[in-house]
Amino acid sequence: MERKESQSVGDILRLAFQENCMKDHLDEWKAIELWESVVGRNLAAMCRRPKVEAGVMTVGVPNASLRHEFTMSRSSLRNAINHAIGKETISEIRFIS
Repeated sequence: MERKESQSVGDILRLAFQENCMKDHLDEWKAIELWESVVGRNLAAMCRRPKVEAGVMTVGVPNASLRHEFTMSRSSLRNAINHAIGKETISEIRFIS
């Protein structure tokens, strides 16, 4: 087998992710990882690990007053996460008990 053009492993992986629609899943994982840096370590420790499905981030918050505070600032939290990722990955954030 003869190679015609050499590519870096990173380029090959990037192409494979794009062809298999994996880029969106990677961005969702980035959003989960960014949660702690957006809300802070102490508040993140009070919550369950976020989950993201189809652009909707769900965060378990057992404390009712904290859940209310997060609900009131959900748009700024969503904007901060999307800004850090560089695109509109999270369309909504839900806080559950």
